[in-house]
Amino acid sequence: MPQNNRRVIYFFTLISHDWRMRKSFALLLAATAIIGLTLGVANAAAPVVGKKCSKAGLSAKVAGDRFTCTKSGKKLIWKKVIPAVVKAVPSPSPTQTMDPAPIIVAPSAPPEPTQTPKPSIFANQSALTRFISLAQAARANATNKLPILDTSGAVTINQVAGQGLPLFVKASTTDRFTFLGPTPLVETDPTRTGAVSQITKDHRMVYQARDDLPPWAVAFTISTTDSLGRFVVETSGMNGSRLPQYSWRLVYKTSTGPWMYQSIAGLSRPNDDAHHFDEVSLGAPGSFSIRLEFEATTSFYGIGLSDVTSTISTLTSNASPRVAILGDSWVSPEFNETGPVHVWDAFTGALTWITGWNVISAGVAGQGYLQPARGGTETYKDRVVRDLVPQNPDVIIFTGSPNDPWGPGKFTDEQIAAEMGRDIKLVQEANPDILIIVCSPFQTDPHQASLMRKEAASLGVSIIDFATPALFDENNNAQRQLVDGHPTRLGSAYIANEMLKRIAGLNSK
Repeated sequence: MPQNNRRVIYFFTLISHDWRMRKSFALLLAATAIIGLTLGVANAAAPVVGKKCSKAGLSAKVAGDRFTCTKSGKKLIWKKVIPAVVKAVPSPSPTQTMDPAPIIVAPSAPPEPTQTPKPSIFANQSALTRFISLAQAARANATNKLPILDTSGAVTINQVAGQGLPLFVKASTTDRFTFLGPTPLVETDPTRTGAVSQITKDHRMVYQARDDLPPWAVAFTISTTDSLGRFVVETSGMNGSRLPQYSWRLVYKTSTGPWMYQSIAGLSRPNDDAHHFDEVSLGAPGSFSIRLEFEATTSFYGIGLSDVTSTISTLTSNASPRVAILGDSWVSPEFNETGPVHVWDAFTGALTWITGWNVISAGVAGQGYLQPARGGTETYKDRVVRDLVPQNPDVIIFTGSPNDPWGPGKFTDEQIAAEMGRDIKLVQEANPDILIIVCSPFQTDPHQASLMRKEAASLGVSIIDFATPALFDENNNAQRQLVDGHPTRLGSAYIANEMLKRIAGLNSK
């Protein structure tokens, strides 16, 4: 009951013996009730958790609480904006263990705690210190290396007609697989029971636009007594995709050996919605660590095992923290490469390998802070909260884009830096506990980098300066790491190593 109403009732108690005042009190009580009803009506339009709202991305603030309009299933409902819990990051160590495999569910807003913490642009200072320590530990860890091509021919992959093996472990078995990239969605179509995807048969997507969907991967350990070390991978590709084929790539290691590719380009199958079965032979029985690297349109059904003594379990390497990278075609990725290449060869994929972090790509070709993607209308501001915040990242890294100053819009450095600041504020308002780091343009633009540095400092955000010293110059690009405005496979590995080095060298004070 409102405090004012309590005072009215207390006053009535004091004067109720006086019959001459009862009529006046009755009128006063009626007026109080009318005011209460009026206030109730006025507040009815305010956001209420779980109630319908009109447009995804809308936000409102009521009594110090922030609400956002979020898609839940097929409905748009109000949800309170609550920071995700910041994970404790261990002290630098050459070996780190991974969190348990994620529960495979559609991404949703973070759970609501009992109260809303007061947002602060300096709230992430301790998180930055811990993240810098993780970067330093990753650089010191000699086991964090890119896979190498296995030319021995001991491991083979052959297409087969079906599973044909006595055991099958569904992809949706959450205690068997570790997923990298955005948390995949569980298929509900009866022809895809137990499968997981970035885009499902009923067109649910981890990101709202199909062209925004990123590479992803599944990791696990397998122990097998099969004489050839066999297992069967079941996948399919989404019919109607931009490309006629998808490819998946096998990466593997023994307990003592390095990570190796079976093929750099991976294995191609048609995007035709049909189930495809590929039998992997590791050449011998034993225990192996496995990563299956997928393109965005790949659906993964699970693994067939050759005998009942074979087992699959989550891979125990570090896949934390969750680091989302917002960008353009360098992130999406696109390559100018004459040799074999796979989408996981982008610098975001390379960063996953050399850190053990779960690096989540969010790149769209032709896009920037102000430049819409080719044939579209969206810019970074349309995607960063809608697509990345629901993935509950610990860190979001903003990367610049040559599309802004050099594309059709030819925006000025001042316009670009100001828009970057507005996009950062969107994330800070949606979840102030996400650590934000900004990268200046990968290609030299010292003036734009200077303006970005000032904008980031005003918002309490760290910046990685790729203009001074320049990320690419005549010396390193003599190895053709950058060709016609896009990195090669070699260039992507170089970018990942430089990004890690410069994160490790950030000032946390």
